[in-house]
Amino acid sequence: MPLSSKRLERLVRQRGLLERLQRRELAEAIALRDRRARALAEAQSSRDLLLDTPLPAGPVDVADLLAAGACLQRLDRDIAAREAALAHSEEDVAEERAALMERRRDRRSLELLLERRRAEERLQRSRAESRQLDDLLAARWKPRTPLPEDTP
Repeated sequence: MPLSSKRLERLVRQRGLLERLQRRELAEAIALRDRRARALAEAQSSRDLLLDTPLPAGPVDVADLLAAGACLQRLDRDIAAREAALAHSEEDVAEERAALMERRRDRRSLELLLERRRAEERLQRSRAESRQLDDLLAARWKPRTPLPEDTP
């Protein structure tokens, strides 16, 4: 059974809503990815700052050197974790973008189907009106049968 144009309109509206929701999810995924990228950049700049700090002149305290090494190890682990989180966010963004494109294709195909359905309905109405007009004209302009006295 073909779908009526009213049902198709409801489907198009519903698919449009789903597309807007998907767009919102994509925006949230992009925002999360951006936050994670900033956090990674901060961690890397902290590590660079620690590595660029000059050693004090004179005797070096072993405890300070060990503490700096431990801090550097923690920063490296933090950077690795943030890189993994950023990679995961990149994958999420790609998945959300693909899902959004699928939703757009779905909505657009329904819109095209709705446009075709409306064109078919207009054509059917036009044909029905044309038939009705032809019937009215045929009934009004029916050829008259000649009267018996007019025939030779």
